Amino acid sequence: MSQRSRSRVHALLACTGGAALLLPLGLFAPTASAAVAAEPGSSCSPTPANRPVCAADAPTDTASFLDPTARVTDPKDVRLSKEVYVGPFAQLLASGGAGITIGAESNVQDNVTVQAGSGRSAAVDRDLAAAGLRGSDGIVTGERVILAHGSSVVGPARLGVASDGTPPGEDSGVFVSFGARVDGAVLERDSGLSALSRIGPGVRLRSGLIVLPGKDVRTQRQAEDPALGKVRPITQADRLFNAGVVEVNVGLAREYSRLAREQRSAVRGINVDPGGNVFDKTRDAPQVESRLCTGPEVRQPKFRNRIIGDACFEDNLKQLDKAMGAQISIRADEGGPFGIGTIAKMEDNVIFHALEGADLEVGQRVTYGRGAIVHGGGRPTINLTTGFAAPTVVGNDVRLGDGSVVFRSLIANRAVIGSRSVVVGSELRIGQAIPARTIYANDGVVGRVEW
Repeated sequence: MSQRSRSRVHALLACTGGAALLLPLGLFAPTASAAVAAEPGSSCSPTPANRPVCAADAPTDTASFLDPTARVTDPKDVRLSKEVYVGPFAQLLASGGAGITIGAESNVQDNVTVQAGSGRSAAVDRDLAAAGLRGSDGIVTGERVILAHGSSVVGPARLGVASDGTPPGEDSGVFVSFGARVDGAVLERDSGLSALSRIGPGVRLRSGLIVLPGKDVRTQRQAEDPALGKVRPITQADRLFNAGVVEVNVGLAREYSRLAREQRSAVRGINVDPGGNVFDKTRDAPQVESRLCTGPEVRQPKFRNRIIGDACFEDNLKQLDKAMGAQISIRADEGGPFGIGTIAKMEDNVIFHALEGADLEVGQRVTYGRGAIVHGGGRPTINLTTGFAAPTVVGNDVRLGDGSVVFRSLIANRAVIGSRSVVVGSELRIGQAIPARTIYANDGVVGRVEW
């Protein structure tokens, strides 16, 4: 995100009050951008020769980057346009001729699954036909589409694909938020899904609408009528946030490509962030034996998980190896530093990340369920010493359930967040328990996860 964009985001969060607190749960739509739609011949297939930089001979400023941990099946049926970022442990699963096409300047973030080929019943095929899809179709996205941490797209699907008459070079405006699922649906340009929401087979989400957090949209009427409580109109705040997310990930695609070309082992395991961006200028390596970032730096390319950048652990490397599962991504390449206390247990597929300019503080003896997401960002509370938003904080002896999401919040000591629940823009009390499948925002329950 440029300094100007960053200033606008800070101003927006300061001025819009409660409405801004749901930004990351929403979908963020198009801005007047200089992005250029993919040109003929400008895309590549992520075959072994074109990994981690795709295409292998592309200029660094336009190359796409796939983290080496990303999984790709039938790579000749997968096409990435220019400046795409594919994060750790993402999956691009083409199958049986059903391909995947990712538009220019899009991103497929940590532990995202894009699955083109899937068995469908005759009844589902009839539903798909209502949206102009066939069961054998693959997945196609427009340009500048965001697939956020832990989300998934099951084909056939179309996301932000320009229709006849749409001017080239505009953002698609599609954002699929944390843990959300597109399941055989069409998302028109300027639309999207909030955290842990779903849209089902054959449904077409119209331009200008967002599925609300945790909602399960199964019918066309639910997708079109905000009065039914499943969708809401997009706001300019959504669009502004979206533009910043795209800018950051385009920068990451460029700088990870540069880093990989300089030293291929540097984009594996425990290693440096790429630096080179306005939001993160220098390359930092993770540290152990001190959550205050005074411990020894570590680079361990053969480590099974991806730990990147200015992430500082109280545990030593041996303790991390014992406490952690697999396919974990702790990525301090945008925000940071991350100060992480002792880990009681960290199951598979856990994700740490933070917005530009945001750090993250995590206490001692925290337990992380499978697929939990901890995302740093400024809380609604202002730090009176600095004048800036207070950081996201997770206290001591906290338990995060499977698939839970923490964002822009304070999680006090001994709090428990249930499986597949979201806590955003909130400050939990000591020992507070959030039930499973709960949307908790602005210090109160605002909904349930319906699927």
